[in-house]
Amino acid sequence: MLRKGLIACSLLALTSCGVVYQGVQDGLTTMNTSQVLRQGRYGELTEQELAWAQTAWVYVENNTQLQTGLVNSIDNYPSTNMSSLADYLVALMAAQEFEFITSKEHDERLSLVLNFLNKMPLSSIGVPNKVYNTTTGQMVDYGNQPKDIGWSSIDVGRLLIVLAMTKQRNPEFSEYIDKAVLRWNFCELVTNEGELYGGVVKDDGQIFRYKEGRLGIEEYTSYGYLDWQVVPQKAMRLDPYEVITINGIDIMFDGRDPRDYDVLRPVYSNPFLKLGLEFNWDDINDNTSSDAKHTNDTLAAMADSLYRVQESRWDKERIYTARGSHVVSGAPYFVYDSIYALGTPWITVAEDGSDHDELALISTQAAFQMWTLWKTDYTDRLMVLVRELYDADRGWYEGRYELTSGYEKSITLNTNAGVLEALLYKANGKLYQPNKALEYRDVKFNSRFDHPGRCLVETFK
Repeated sequence: MLRKGLIACSLLALTSCGVVYQGVQDGLTTMNTSQVLRQGRYGELTEQELAWAQTAWVYVENNTQLQTGLVNSIDNYPSTNMSSLADYLVALMAAQEFEFITSKEHDERLSLVLNFLNKMPLSSIGVPNKVYNTTTGQMVDYGNQPKDIGWSSIDVGRLLIVLAMTKQRNPEFSEYIDKAVLRWNFCELVTNEGELYGGVVKDDGQIFRYKEGRLGIEEYTSYGYLDWQVVPQKAMRLDPYEVITINGIDIMFDGRDPRDYDVLRPVYSNPFLKLGLEFNWDDINDNTSSDAKHTNDTLAAMADSLYRVQESRWDKERIYTARGSHVVSGAPYFVYDSIYALGTPWITVAEDGSDHDELALISTQAAFQMWTLWKTDYTDRLMVLVRELYDADRGWYEGRYELTSGYEKSITLNTNAGVLEALLYKANGKLYQPNKALEYRDVKFNSRFDHPGRCLVETFK
């Protein structure tokens, strides 16, 4: 059934319609709300900041595949996913804003991406595959071999947010973005109960569906579905949650038992930083308040607590901390530098739950984004530690090891796009703006005879 009754509710605050339960604020007993009004860093980029942005764009230039227009997720490896495609589009916005490319090159690059989205093969149930080869545009597995391996509703949600931002900056391309997304079967991404689901296609062709996401990333990616009037009602709720106190600061974490849900519950910065850069911790329909105000005060307070607890680690222990998820050069190849996970503060965990504290980084991306969102002496100190972590011919490194000060020299699209996004926010403020104009999708939603179906909203009488 289509979710007609939930649409009006979805366009209100995440704190409205009973989505965020009363008591969340009560649980954050030591939250310092004075930080919620923090302005961060705003204004035209300096010569140095433009140079930082140019270094990040070098990664995109080096890793663009001319055959498809796609950009590699990892330096020189021809693979991407929907979240990485979103990263590329953010980088493209920044390159356009900072005039690193001509209007013609921007048109060519964006047109190639939209051509891919409108033609790309979809997983067997009609949604984007988890991974694509950037040279062929075909569905592949993690070894870059042709295969339908399933889908990620989290990655798709991230892409939906950035496609909306792309439309807002390039309204003439809105029709082509809508046509691409209207191909997707939203019934497989968001359940009738409002939960985000991913899927794995097994070797025998059977599909295993699983609930995807955790506190923070679910709330963030829900904004992408809300932009399409698809309401992930349960994913938007903070409950169930628990609270841990670290250095006198209350930190909320996902209350679901990993033994029941088979999902890690690390608390890390990335989704909350994106909520700040892209939405200013506002409700999705807020296009009137200034950036000095956050109309989703719960998410703003949660983000602020994560910033302050990392700052407090420096104050109390003299350990510089800017934590996020990141790639590493060897096994396990990807980790979460968590603020709290598996009952332990400041633990680094892999997807299988193993701990790797020796791999913890001062993340280049997290440091840039914290520096942009919080104008403090601490974030200035972080920038001193990351501002030289680059190869001028390749882009920004993942970060500096907490334990040894050594460089993690992996170079990824996610980190370089993250640097560009931070600087784009400094120049422009929040990146997402609600669109009130009639769009191609609105015409389809209002058509009784040409409605796309696929669990998308019906607006006809």
